[in-house]
Amino acid sequence: MVKPFKQFLVAFVVLLALVVIALALSTKKITVGSFTLRYPTVIQLFGLDSAKKQSEFTLAPELAKLESYMDSISIEAEVVDALPLEHLTPIQTDTDSIPKPSTDSAKLAVRKNITAEILKNTLVPIELPDSTFSSLDNFFNALSNGQTKKQQVRIMHYGDSQIEGDRITSFLRFRLQSRFGGSGVGFLHAVPHSYQPGAVHQSISNNWRQIMVSDLAKGPVGHRFGLLGGYSFFTKGKKFSKGGYGEAYIDFERRGRIRNSRNFTQCRLFFGKAPEPFMLTFKYGGKTQEAEIIEPTNQISSITWSVPLEEKTIRIDFKADESPLVYGISLESPAGIIIDNIAIRGSSGTDFARADDKSLKQALKMVNPSLIILQFGVNVVPHIVKSYDYYENQLHQQMRAIKRAHPKASIILIGVSDMARREDGVYVSYPNIELIRDAQRNAAFRAGAAFWDCYTAMGGKNSMPAWAFASPALASKDLVHFTLRGSNLVAEMFYSSLMQSYNNYIQQNQ
Repeated sequence: MVKPFKQFLVAFVVLLALVVIALALSTKKITVGSFTLRYPTVIQLFGLDSAKKQSEFTLAPELAKLESYMDSISIEAEVVDALPLEHLTPIQTDTDSIPKPSTDSAKLAVRKNITAEILKNTLVPIELPDSTFSSLDNFFNALSNGQTKKQQVRIMHYGDSQIEGDRITSFLRFRLQSRFGGSGVGFLHAVPHSYQPGAVHQSISNNWRQIMVSDLAKGPVGHRFGLLGGYSFFTKGKKFSKGGYGEAYIDFERRGRIRNSRNFTQCRLFFGKAPEPFMLTFKYGGKTQEAEIIEPTNQISSITWSVPLEEKTIRIDFKADESPLVYGISLESPAGIIIDNIAIRGSSGTDFARADDKSLKQALKMVNPSLIILQFGVNVVPHIVKSYDYYENQLHQQMRAIKRAHPKASIILIGVSDMARREDGVYVSYPNIELIRDAQRNAAFRAGAAFWDCYTAMGGKNSMPAWAFASPALASKDLVHFTLRGSNLVAEMFYSSLMQSYNNYIQQNQ
């Protein structure tokens, strides 16, 4: 019988031999003829690859340049904590999986000043379907003719979980409202997302229910989903189980330091499909300011209340025998830029054609958006196929549906961001990112929409690991989603590209 000590000794000798081989050879495989023997590196053998983290990755050159640009920007003190102002430290790597910066780019990462020429070279421009600005003419015209001083110029930013919690949208909103005027966070669901915008905190009674476009089979009203990809309604609850009216409330409280977003001066409620009369009561300062009985309606309707700037909290009370469908509440200003963050978790951007054309047209007409931004793609990436022609056709159909419903709106499709996975102990981009990006660009151009390449702006192939393991981190360790700091950087890059196109438009039309 073999003694345990001898078994341990044999195992130790074999392990030691593997370590010696791994140290002696620079490759991770040995090929003899058609036979290939793969073996782990010392790092993988002892499970140290997961601990390398920041020291394994280097910053993509484009990101280093853009970060130096961020340092040169004058920011209002109230949002300085939310911006990626700290220098990112380029970290050397012993693999070829992440692009190494050139000498000039490495120096640029710690450079205080940046020339106009360097800034110009770092921008990833918005791509247009033709040689004119026809795809963005309506939006740029609204900005250039002073329309923001007299009325709302609305931007609806649709996306997947990448923008949830007002990420990316909030910084873009801050930039545009600071330049062109306007305030408020725009549309919010009656039932708040798990991640709420930083400028407003929302709380509700516990009898609210929500139906999203992803819950299509559960909804009692077919394909009517309004502008936010879903609607909410309240139940009577146990208190009213034996009959009588049901009651519900929605509270909003101004929070945060971003004055533009929290300083809304009006509240608009959008509702529809009300089979019975219902009562709305609008309160602030702990007192009822307005109360109104709303007649039954099958149309999407709205009601607007003024909100004094000094009032920190507001409340909407509902009372009805049967709840109307609530499509959203917009906290906004009467004029200026209004930017809605409309996150549809799990969506690939193919939900618009599923909505009822008539109700979608009516809803878009009510808010009259000048620009619609679509930012999707990360939910398509895990499904690897040889061709994404099907996805191109689907996206094309969505943009056509939007154009049919609201022909005046300009559309910008933001391409898929980089995503990475672990292969042989190294984090690398999914192999289909560029195929999906190209399908999105083709769909946009076919629909007469503009396109912005987020993947290239990030640094291209294998940039996501660099973002995730940068210091401070710009992306989560899931190698999919941006951190708040990373979201702000993406928004800044997009804003810079948008304003570059706008300035070119102004010069061309002078």
